[in-house]
Amino acid sequence: MTEFARDDALWNTALDWVMREHEEPLDDKTHTALCCWLAEAPEHRQAYEQARTVWLMTGLVPTVDEQTETSSGDD
Repeated sequence: MTEFARDDALWNTALDWVMREHEEPLDDKTHTALCCWLAEAPEHRQAYEQARTVWLMTGLVPTVDEQTETSSGDD
């Protein structure tokens, strides 16, 4: 596996964890699995924190629909 592919897989796993957390609260078993994954390697925690940051930042950017609603509400 190339380093790029390894990084991509790591990023995808981290993003999956972030998305699962936001879909619904993690049960104890799933939360333990997340904690174990984060503890496996510093790169896991780094990727997870980056994914969380991207997730939070994208939530701050209004969607096209939200922008349209805002601009049409000013009339």
